[in-house]
Amino acid sequence: MALSKKTSEGMNRRDFLKGTMAAGIVGATGALMAGCSPASPTGTASEQPVSASGEETAARASLTYDQVHGGTWSFMVPPEVPSEDNIVRTEEADIVVVGSGTAGLVTAASAVENGAKVILFSASKGNVSRGGSCHGVWSKVMEREGVKRYNPGDFFRGQMIAAGYNVDQGKWWKFANNSEEAMNWCIDIIDEAGYRTVLEASPQLDESDPMFCPVASHSWVGGDITSAGSGQQLLVDTLAARAQQMGAMLEYEMVAEQLEKDASGRVVAVLAHPVGSTDEYVRYKASKGIVLATGDFSADKDMMQCYCPGVFDLLNPDADKNEYDVGFTWGGLYRGEGQKMGLWAGAAWQRTYPNAPMTLAVGTSGPANRTMGAHRGLLLNKRGERYGNEDVNGVFAGLTQRHQPEGLSYAIWGTNYAEDAAPWYSTGMIEGESEPMPPAEMIKQWDEGMIGALPQTVVKADTIEEVIEGLGLPKDVALASVNRYNELCAKGVDEDFHKCQEQLIGITEGPFYGAVGGRPEFLTVLGGLRTNLNMQVCDEDDNPIPGLFNVGTMVGDYYGNTYNFMVEGNNLGATCITFGYLTGRDLAKGLFD
Repeated sequence: MALSKKTSEGMNRRDFLKGTMAAGIVGATGALMAGCSPASPTGTASEQPVSASGEETAARASLTYDQVHGGTWSFMVPPEVPSEDNIVRTEEADIVVVGSGTAGLVTAASAVENGAKVILFSASKGNVSRGGSCHGVWSKVMEREGVKRYNPGDFFRGQMIAAGYNVDQGKWWKFANNSEEAMNWCIDIIDEAGYRTVLEASPQLDESDPMFCPVASHSWVGGDITSAGSGQQLLVDTLAARAQQMGAMLEYEMVAEQLEKDASGRVVAVLAHPVGSTDEYVRYKASKGIVLATGDFSADKDMMQCYCPGVFDLLNPDADKNEYDVGFTWGGLYRGEGQKMGLWAGAAWQRTYPNAPMTLAVGTSGPANRTMGAHRGLLLNKRGERYGNEDVNGVFAGLTQRHQPEGLSYAIWGTNYAEDAAPWYSTGMIEGESEPMPPAEMIKQWDEGMIGALPQTVVKADTIEEVIEGLGLPKDVALASVNRYNELCAKGVDEDFHKCQEQLIGITEGPFYGAVGGRPEFLTVLGGLRTNLNMQVCDEDDNPIPGLFNVGTMVGDYYGNTYNFMVEGNNLGATCITFGYLTGRDLAKGLFD
């Protein structure tokens, strides 16, 4: 009897200021949000000065935090304003965009195309992307490929139900009604650059299946990028080049730190300093508006504890040291500079609480035969017990796993699973072009200690008992669970958790396999500042703060509960591309003057 165990490491993928302000300009730092409470005081620094002891700030913190910690959230304390002597130059434009990710670059390119003078600056060394899944309700590529047009009226309502309707419906319908125009704009730009827009393969499920995802996620291929869902860098670099060619000014390695208001309360400028230095500042002034597109706040521990505590244990303790060019890195990304600046300028936090995390069940036990999937065979917890209906996507599988002892999950399957669970649709497949992975290739991966092309802990043995022993599970309980599962599979009816008959695949042919699923991985947190349908940042009374906008991951109240990947590419397609495109266009046309 051969018993082998292969183990590999998991794979990574996918300062303050001093001085005074210029006459006529006040630092937008006096309006502090009441931490984790719905209210946010408004006003300017002269109206609401910050005491040196922080007592006034602490008084505005939530009672929950005061009672538990007796202090104040670090992110609520705004910077002092810099001396004019430290401001070495001033740049002026119609629109200033902060951030060179997808949302920022779409906004900048759309604005300059519509005649605006645009400055975009970013703390990163260059244009930043992660992944490449961009949802569009309809597009010329979908029409060209003969994809069935889905009904967003029904499908989006289903997603809102999944979120308990704890979302801003208006934003979802704005996305649904405008994504075709925005996506076709991107497609034309990509075509002109010599690249290609493709569609990602969906989980290939019938529309009646609760886990159905329509084929609607767009990606970009060309050059070295051949896999769907990996080509976002092609788009951001193409947009940056286009914006520059049309006259936009792009600057990198400049950290936005503070917004400025004029005497009327309008946000008119943003102060920034080079990465690693606070000796010299640049004032970027905007006559039409400043658009924040600085990403998430997941690397700020206080902000996460306040606004998204449910995944605090998944955070990388060193995430606050991430560089601004961080790519697919688990455990947190950015430090919330944009959200903080907005709060200090009088913005309210979104109403939806907590903020929605984006977690992925990377390594959740055994092999998955669907894109964005998880193992649909037998899953056991540390006690050796089957704990649920395994027929869910990866996010739901990971969240279910977190309810188990120590948050661990174990899969057991037989060699027959390669044939019986086929066809094998993997993430990254191009709809209409890529062929499913052959069963023999799946077996080869398992033998090499791989699950879905990622290194995992895989146990292989001639008997199920040996697999259970190799996994370290209680033998009697786990074996009873396997026997019960095989019994249900033979009946074709899951009397325990009601899994569909198609996924009831017995563990019948050896060699047998087992895998230990580590904790789900956390990538980012969604939302932040209260935002209206025009992407204007709002105060506690829902009044727009003149001159201040945000797009992308920062947009508040778009998500509820969790980012579930049911609308594949929702964040990039909606808050980044569609909302960025519309905001840049409408600002350039003076709709908010």
